Amino acid sequence: MATAIGENIVVIDHDDDFIRAGYANPEYGPGVLAPASVRLASDATSDAIPPTRVIVDRAVTDWDALEAIYRHIFYKQCGWIEGEEGAALITEPLFTSKADRERLTQLMFESFNVAGLYIAEQPVAALYGVGKTSGVSVDVGFSTTDIAPVVDGVVVTAAATRCALGTVTTRDATRSLLGDAGAALSDDDVDAVRDATCHVSRSRDDALDASDSKTHVLPDGNVVTVDGAARRACVESLFAPDADKGGVSEASVLDAIFTHGGWAGGVGARSGVGLGRRITSDLHDLMPPTARPVEAGAPEYAHALTGQYASWFGGAILAKVVFPLNQYVTKVDYQENGPTVVHKNRVG
Repeated sequence: MATAIGENIVVIDHDDDFIRAGYANPEYGPGVLAPASVRLASDATSDAIPPTRVIVDRAVTDWDALEAIYRHIFYKQCGWIEGEEGAALITEPLFTSKADRERLTQLMFESFNVAGLYIAEQPVAALYGVGKTSGVSVDVGFSTTDIAPVVDGVVVTAAATRCALGTVTTRDATRSLLGDAGAALSDDDVDAVRDATCHVSRSRDDALDASDSKTHVLPDGNVVTVDGAARRACVESLFAPDADKGGVSEASVLDAIFTHGGWAGGVGARSGVGLGRRITSDLHDLMPPTARPVEAGAPEYAHALTGQYASWFGGAILAKVVFPLNQYVTKVDYQENGPTVVHKNRVG
């Protein structure tokens, strides 16, 4: 018999830059936005040394550090009490290995004594977040973009792909386009300039001229002016990548394309025609007339942050399904079968 979970379910979704967490209530969204990085003890006295990322290209590189971050999230920010832990639904990136999934399962039960666990695939969760079980998830992360067709809640792994392009690509392009001025700016200032001035063109052929320049005032009062060509080019780097990195428009296509991710679902969705509409437009140019995919945006009733944190919102919705239906891994399941049991409890 599965343990009664109730409402004590924490949903965790992460990328290279941030971990999003909170109780499974899609009406409110993730209450925790924690950096996916730690400052090593040897570096603790030096602000000049950047924190160390514990997730690189969506893969965990330091499990001990990740455990420390999770401990802070569960017990400090979500208010769990040791000995009275709730359940967890954690989303995993495309192409996560079975070994990493089992290690995460072991961590949850042995270090955090969770009452139950469900691990959901991020492309599936993202589509759930906008009320779909089939479509193509284009997840623009910090350093990579994952493109995954999903049919009836199951990722078509053979047709999925990962591009070595992401939000950091637009940051690097913006810094380069700003020249000497960009070299002197911090990452946060470059991001601010990009977000205030970037423009998503309707197509590869659209251009902005000098009259389309924009300015941004930095916190120190300095003014940065970005001309029209640079405003367009900083985002265009996602669509005209190096040959060995792939490209966003190479997705295997179903009828609905959902583009999401922190920057892509926020500023990238609001700038110019929006990243999702641009990707759909490029696909129309590449495909035969009989194939016309459409952009799948968040429905009107969805939370305003759904485009940015789609996987988290979808995970919160999934939690309302898998836990009442006892489709999760229980403590008894784990004790009897070990970490490998996690592969048996999956929607789809």
